[in-house]
Amino acid sequence: MRFGKEQAVTLKSGLGTKVLRDVSRSFYLSLRFLPGGFREPASVGYLLARLSDTIADAGGASVETRLQLLHDFKTSFAIADLDQLSGLSEGEQILVSRASDCIDSLNQLPEWQQDSVRKVVEIITEGQTWDLTRFQGEGVVQLENDAELQQYTYQVAGCVGEFWTELGFGLGEFASASPETMSAWGRKYGQSLQLINILRDEKEDLALGRKYLPEGGRQRWFEMAQQGFEDAERYCHALYGKRMRFATWLPLLIGRETLALLERHPGDRVKVSRRDVKRLMVKAGYNSLR
Repeated sequence: MRFGKEQAVTLKSGLGTKVLRDVSRSFYLSLRFLPGGFREPASVGYLLARLSDTIADAGGASVETRLQLLHDFKTSFAIADLDQLSGLSEGEQILVSRASDCIDSLNQLPEWQQDSVRKVVEIITEGQTWDLTRFQGEGVVQLENDAELQQYTYQVAGCVGEFWTELGFGLGEFASASPETMSAWGRKYGQSLQLINILRDEKEDLALGRKYLPEGGRQRWFEMAQQGFEDAERYCHALYGKRMRFATWLPLLIGRETLALLERHPGDRVKVSRRDVKRLMVKAGYNSLR
């Protein structure tokens, strides 16, 4: 990668390995292969976003409590009173217990990277706050139009593509396309990944009284995800550096595989098998050399 010499920051013990692996599932496979100088701020940003997501999804706490904790987190990265959260997985419990280490790792980053991380986490937290507020009410609450869905997928995922791009160009020569073009492609990349999550979780969300997809049929959302992945592929091809390309190709390939499973098994909560993930890692490695 044609990055400048930005000193890599060592994350607090275990944050970049076990804690990150326990809460990031398949995305950990990408994070671990990122080049030094990029991996650290990307990992810190991911951990903080997962921390706010853990707050938002902690069903054992009232909506009012979660909204207040999200507000405190968004405005000042305050992590007090997280002991109010319950109903967490083992990985989430460990992440919450290491919240102060996540903040310490953020504060060790270069100032410009701190600013980038804080900005993207703030946008994500705004989306999570909107989600908690928008779906309050009796019965099933459905989004009214495409604009609402587009805004939500941008806030919780599309902004990550912009963050990824900002980090890359901040470190040096990142891609053959312009920062503006890469940001636009990266935004569509993230939104498509989130759209797949919504399609996959549709039954579970409906049982919770949430319907993210506006009226009009699921097929157009499949088509929209495919269109977004076309921009994601352009993003990958424009990148410099084998490790950067591999780390960016892999989520795209897993996303496309998941979308194909959803089309073959409508209504099921599908998951790409470990065997297929290994196969896709080989393909991502091949693509990164082209």
